[in-house]
Amino acid sequence: MSNSTEVKQEQRMKWWTEAKFGMFVHWGLYAIPGQGEWHMYGEKIPVKEYEKLAGQFNPVQFGAREWVRIAKEAGMKYIVITAKHHDGFAMYPSAVEPFNIVDASPFKRDPMKELAEACREEGIRLCFYYSHVIDWHHPHSVHNAANNTWDYKMEEKQFTKYWNGLAKPQIKELLTEYGPIGLLWFDTAGGLSREDSEDMVAHVRSLQPDCLINSRVSHFKGMGDYQSKGDNETPMYGEDTRPWETPMTLNQTWGFSLKDQVWKTTESLVRKLVNIVSKGGNLLLNVGPSPEGTIPGESVKRLRELGEWTGRNAEAIYESSASPYPYDFDWGAVTAKPGRLYMHVYNNKWPAEGRLILGGVRNKVSKAYMLADPDKQALETEQSFDEGLKLHTLAIGLPAHAPDQHVSVIVLELEGENDIDNGFTMLPCGRLKVDVTSGRITESHGIAEAKEAALAREAEWKVTIPQPGTYRLMLVSFKRADATLEEEFRGGVKLAFAGRWIAGLPQEDQIITDSPACQHPYTEVHSVLGEVELAEPGSYSLTLKSALIKDRNPPFTEIWQADKVKLRSVMLVRVDPGTIEV
Repeated sequence: MSNSTEVKQEQRMKWWTEAKFGMFVHWGLYAIPGQGEWHMYGEKIPVKEYEKLAGQFNPVQFGAREWVRIAKEAGMKYIVITAKHHDGFAMYPSAVEPFNIVDASPFKRDPMKELAEACREEGIRLCFYYSHVIDWHHPHSVHNAANNTWDYKMEEKQFTKYWNGLAKPQIKELLTEYGPIGLLWFDTAGGLSREDSEDMVAHVRSLQPDCLINSRVSHFKGMGDYQSKGDNETPMYGEDTRPWETPMTLNQTWGFSLKDQVWKTTESLVRKLVNIVSKGGNLLLNVGPSPEGTIPGESVKRLRELGEWTGRNAEAIYESSASPYPYDFDWGAVTAKPGRLYMHVYNNKWPAEGRLILGGVRNKVSKAYMLADPDKQALETEQSFDEGLKLHTLAIGLPAHAPDQHVSVIVLELEGENDIDNGFTMLPCGRLKVDVTSGRITESHGIAEAKEAALAREAEWKVTIPQPGTYRLMLVSFKRADATLEEEFRGGVKLAFAGRWIAGLPQEDQIITDSPACQHPYTEVHSVLGEVELAEPGSYSLTLKSALIKDRNPPFTEIWQADKVKLRSVMLVRVDPGTIEV
């Protein structure tokens, strides 16, 4: 990529990388049965039967300004709405397909036009979701898995008729009739050729050169402007070198659901936002409006409460950069700006001893204070340096109680350019979790019966240990509800620390119910592999061998093809004498 191309790409991406937080909207005919956006496919509903829903779709309570106001007050900077989902129903008056909200429903209004006007008034970027490969209504749509085969015969499908007769013409409508569009969010590109993927990218660029394109435009690696992670997926440190986002639901479904009342708490949503932004990503948080055109009250309540927090802490979120530390902290997360660090401390992790210890800050701290404090009253700080271990330590005196709701932010004003030691160092709490993709990854022979191949991957880190003692070695995995660790890790793992190798089959020793990174349908699981005794402080090698270690910059996979178990991290825990808990 040439320098001029890189500059142009950076300029095109600037608004998005600064925005951090957007609203996803899944809304269409599937809201009527209230069983999610895959209802037509799941029940194999014939096209003629499904079309009858359009005659019932009359969302007279829809108000574009109300929706945009809800998004803006939540702190969201852009809205991505389903202009057409997999059922093929266009939520605008498409001239190339009468199966749309104006021609086929009694509503007779164009909600996309009304949203475009409301977004312009409020300074919100309007963006469109478009299902470019799956279309169960069209006889010639061809996907590698999710096709309408109950109405149409696969052998009679001619994909070019769909591609050139519907998909590309509708994209042209969306990019020529609604003003500047922030991005096009494509989905489920399984089976699409590289040539057709490149054709769609060129088509979008020819119509609106500054319109961003997400990675799901294709299954070929590196397509689009940024990486859309899997549904509800927060990546590991170092996993993606491209800009990325996490699409996430407020409950467990995307489209309106009558049964799904499993709502994330506001506190967990704030923590998830902080976790994602601290890793350099964007959060695209979904709502599923009702058939009447309203955003469910449980969603509105949480978004309003989220907005109260983002309003007070905007400085630490928007236009910030990722944490300079390549690992999680036991107390929360870090974001940064030139000359400043923002320490997002989860209230349930507020230090009882009245001070917080942070390593690695080489700058002199000119001032520390709570962002929620209108007077910016200075907090007491003390900096020290261990010459032997080359460790910088900062101690910050804190109020007795967290001053903000859910997450309280400490601001560190630094002298000079940010200068942070990003090496792996045991945290003062006696724990350190290193993500698999933050290590040096190589191929490694040595695990017999490795899953699908005798060739396993190896990840290696150098870890500084300031205190001698006994250290427990643990694995962190995300496990899907239908999976077992025994089956997925059937080749076992090997872990070496300070020259001692430990081999084993991970077990479900601890289930984490409040993980800031793990979402439905996965659960965070911790597995104890063994313990190592260290006689003295120093720098030690940590090595993991497993067939489940993934490459950096993974291609997007369809959600139903996602790994049953995702090996995420190695965790070191200093064990005090008499400690038995995991």
